[in-house]
Amino acid sequence: MTTRISRRGVLAAGSVLAAPALVRAQAPTTITMWTFLDPNRPGGRETALKQIIETFEAANPSLRVRVEPQVWTTMAERFVLAANARNAPDIAWVNDQNLALLADSNAAADLKPMVDGWPAARREDQILPAAFRAATINGKLHAVPIMATSSVLMVRRDLMNAAGVTMDQLRTWDGVLEAAKATTRDTTGDGQPNVWGIGLGLATERFSFTPAVLATLGAQGGLFGEGCRARIATPEAARAVQWQADLILRHRVTPREAVATTSDDAIDQFAAGRYAMQIIANSRFEQIQRTAAGWNKDDLALAPTPGWTSQQMGPQVIGGWFACAWRGSPRVQEAIRFVDHMTNAEAMARWNLPGQQVPMLHSVAQRPEMARPEYAHLRQVAEFLAAAGFSMPSTCAWSRTLADFNLATQQVVLGQRSAIEALRIAERATQDRQ
Repeated sequence: MTTRISRRGVLAAGSVLAAPALVRAQAPTTITMWTFLDPNRPGGRETALKQIIETFEAANPSLRVRVEPQVWTTMAERFVLAANARNAPDIAWVNDQNLALLADSNAAADLKPMVDGWPAARREDQILPAAFRAATINGKLHAVPIMATSSVLMVRRDLMNAAGVTMDQLRTWDGVLEAAKATTRDTTGDGQPNVWGIGLGLATERFSFTPAVLATLGAQGGLFGEGCRARIATPEAARAVQWQADLILRHRVTPREAVATTSDDAIDQFAAGRYAMQIIANSRFEQIQRTAAGWNKDDLALAPTPGWTSQQMGPQVIGGWFACAWRGSPRVQEAIRFVDHMTNAEAMARWNLPGQQVPMLHSVAQRPEMARPEYAHLRQVAEFLAAAGFSMPSTCAWSRTLADFNLATQQVVLGQRSAIEALRIAERATQDRQ
């Protein structure tokens, strides 16, 4: 059984005592960090983190960093629970969806003095100062950005070419639908497609952005009104949810089992060759290329968020991961020292390469290696963000709103409710978390 935790429920959690470990005299001080990455596993970001830890420990012989990998979708909630219980890690990673939760919990140390102490050149080198503003709530900088991400349309170029679909056709949601029809194939003759046009992860756990959310943002400019008042039960959102449900119901370009598929599982299926297209965070590009099965990894291509018309791009949501230090940690100063190291110019260069993340610093973006063909996808995402970057409000609680949209789509697919009826429930759920 999965327990859903609202923002109020997290903040009201009770205390749990944990006995501190005995540390021998002169033994190195260990800083614990929660992240979804495991530096002992393969992958560009994993390798980057391992190198960053090694350089920090070499420069700080009395300190060690212990990574405790976590499930990314629940990490922020668990951190707040642990902070309330006085048993939190020294450092935790929090995504943009949970900045409001982090701020309301008062679990994080204020990192503003750290940033204020940076040389002017380091502050001016930041490509996305808006990320620092998003994490600054009520005058306190609760976290600092590590990597920027954005949901893009990932595409199998080989399947598009075989179906006669051009990348320009993917600029609109209707064009995406036609491309999905053209690329859905039954090559075994058993009456069931073995390659589907577009993949979806519609589960209400381990979820991410889907076409319905992005199409709603593009149509009405946001999900909240003044004072974080939810705006979800709207004609624009109903159109987007119905469009998404019809990928399964009417057009049969997405398998019905997508209603119970997590975002992570859908990404794995895309890499395994099951889908021709899917909305996926750009940060997964390297992972998908590395695990591509039965197709050439060089055929992986990106397209920006579609719009309802070809005249206007869809919103390119600026997301990403931030690092915070637990305010109650007995090692809070050491934790802040590592956060500072993890976001300096040397570390940011490592997150870029080998991490294959979009450059966060101008100095990193201007390196000659960034002009190489194999890193074109990083330049593309930067161009998408520059053309249509869109930030969700960091003071509103919207992390589970993506799950609310998934549940609404499920209800439409299963014939339980109309799109607008399901969205009224989703709107109330989101509003209750504010």
